[in-house]
Amino acid sequence: MDKFTTRRRATWQSQLPIWPFVFAAVVLAAAIGYFVGPYASGVLLGDGTSGGRAMVWVKTASNILIPALLVGVTLGMVLNTTILAPGGRHGAMTWTSILVAVCALAIAPMAVARGVEADRLGYELRLRDSLNRSRIAARKAENDYARRMYMLLSNQGVDTYTLSRPGGVEQARKVIDGQKDLLATARADYDKGQDEARAFFAKSIVGEADREAVLVRFDTTRVERKALMDKVFSLQERMITLHEQELDVLLANRGQWRPTYGGATVNSSALLNRLKAMQRERNAAVVEHDKVYAEIRQLDARTEAGIDRIIFDAAERGR
Repeated sequence: MDKFTTRRRATWQSQLPIWPFVFAAVVLAAAIGYFVGPYASGVLLGDGTSGGRAMVWVKTASNILIPALLVGVTLGMVLNTTILAPGGRHGAMTWTSILVAVCALAIAPMAVARGVEADRLGYELRLRDSLNRSRIAARKAENDYARRMYMLLSNQGVDTYTLSRPGGVEQARKVIDGQKDLLATARADYDKGQDEARAFFAKSIVGEADREAVLVRFDTTRVERKALMDKVFSLQERMITLHEQELDVLLANRGQWRPTYGGATVNSSALLNRLKAMQRERNAAVVEHDKVYAEIRQLDARTEAGIDRIIFDAAERGR
């Protein structure tokens, strides 16, 4: 105060125009919002549903408002304590609100872009997971069956050395019965695996048009694939039958052969010719089996590529 009066001495803040300081605060709020704001908070991935999208935008709004409030209020306090209050000027709340708004506007473009990408990416991840789970569901029973049936496909005939030992016949019969049961189970489980795969698609693809496009492609291929799998099962059934017939022939002509390491010595040309004919038929069945399976793999590759295009186009649109 002036020592001769009760009036407060004028400060330098009151003698200068306010606009340079306000302009500097506005520029600083915009700069902090643009460069720092979008990275001050995390993102929440969407899942393609309306609820998931709403949560993404609530998170995006918080990513804009919270940093803007922190920056705007802080700069407003600094502006008020260093310029406005010492200069006897009012309007701190007004300028603080302006700074908050400027910071929010600076944050918004990048934050909104991140929200859009989070919604799209979340849906894409969901679709990828659905795609993988559906294929696992469709192939699980088949893969398990193929592994367990490998011995059948690689077997070149009845193990005569085992047959000549005590309990060998019962063991051979047990193997054949197991193969029959395995084949029957595979046939029963095939449609179940396909149904599970279809259900994953129907549940996970949000866009109705995309879902229908995928299901139509899946159902169309399913008919063709079922026909090919029926051929595979028939060929495998034929190989099991040949295996059983070979066992019956050897047991019916027990005195006309003797086991050797890795094979057998056959004393009857008629028996030998019959066994060779069975072997040729089995080899032909194996070749045909592999050919049909190759067709199935090609069909699966074409179908999966088509479904991939539909699903990933849907993910890019963020539907």
